[in-house]
Amino acid sequence: MANYDTIYQELHTLLESHVKGRQTIAPDSRLVDDLGLDSMQTMEMVMDMEDRLDMSIPLNVLPEVQTVDDLVQALTRVAA
Repeated sequence: MANYDTIYQELHTLLESHVKGRQTIAPDSRLVDDLGLDSMQTMEMVMDMEDRLDMSIPLNVLPEVQTVDDLVQALTRVAA
């Protein structure tokens, strides 16, 4: 079972490959507005997180996600 810190580290590493140094990644970074992710990149990232954490992420959690912290909290709830 993955905890908040583990999920945050995995997500941060994954985001670094998508953002490529354009922005600083912090818990309050907004995925679209601050980090510049589009819908395709977001879906790729979710699929990569499923693989990394060996879990299935329901798509209904994504509409409520705005920031890195929102996504980590949603993934932590799914992992519980």
